[in-house]
Amino acid sequence: MVTMRMLNGRGMVIVGAVIGWFLSSPAGPLLARATELTLSAEATPHEQRQGTLAAQGTVDRFILDPRGEVEGLLLTDGTHLYVTSRAEDQLVSAFKPGDLVRVYGRLSAEERLVQADVVANMSTGTTFTVPMRLDLPMQEQHRLSMTEMSAAGTVRAFLYHPLKKIIHGMLLSDETQVRFPPDASQKLRRSFHIGDKLTVRGNGTTNRYGRAVEALAIGRNSGSLVPLDASLQNVP
Repeated sequence: MVTMRMLNGRGMVIVGAVIGWFLSSPAGPLLARATELTLSAEATPHEQRQGTLAAQGTVDRFILDPRGEVEGLLLTDGTHLYVTSRAEDQLVSAFKPGDLVRVYGRLSAEERLVQADVVANMSTGTTFTVPMRLDLPMQEQHRLSMTEMSAAGTVRAFLYHPLKKIIHGMLLSDETQVRFPPDASQKLRRSFHIGDKLTVRGNGTTNRYGRAVEALAIGRNSGSLVPLDASLQNVP
């Protein structure tokens, strides 16, 4: 369900998208900035009613899962937030890379992950509201497919699972978003660092929003690819 209305005298379109999957966890930095943001003097009365300003910045890209579904937004400072992929159409209509946004919700400052309630697009005047996931229908699964892919680059940022509070992915310098397999060990997930040079092979998708792959094997510094399994603690 999506509702729209006009604010008198402002010409601001408010878009309320019923989404969900509230986040409670972390995100890895493109730039470490752990200062909690507060409402600025420029915040309008409408914005002040939306709650605590948790983050603001420029949209770097959409967050994708390996099937190519849009799941959220990554800002240029490493702050990220998730919404349900069921709201993909509404999300990509409301935002694009380069937009200046204010995110209202709760920030996990160390990991730069926001549990978002409302995202205001200051570039266009639209406001995106994030409520319940189950209020939206599921995506049509037949249009989603993965193919064998490879990627190579240095680690630019880590992405954290919105509920489990673990690193579940990373962004490489070649613009690929890499996801760890669900059974990857905690030690393996934490064994990588910003700036590490990696080669990745797995299954994923490339579309107009970016490219994402679920890693099946990873190699360091142009070394041999090491298959990822539940018992692997580190990549040599």
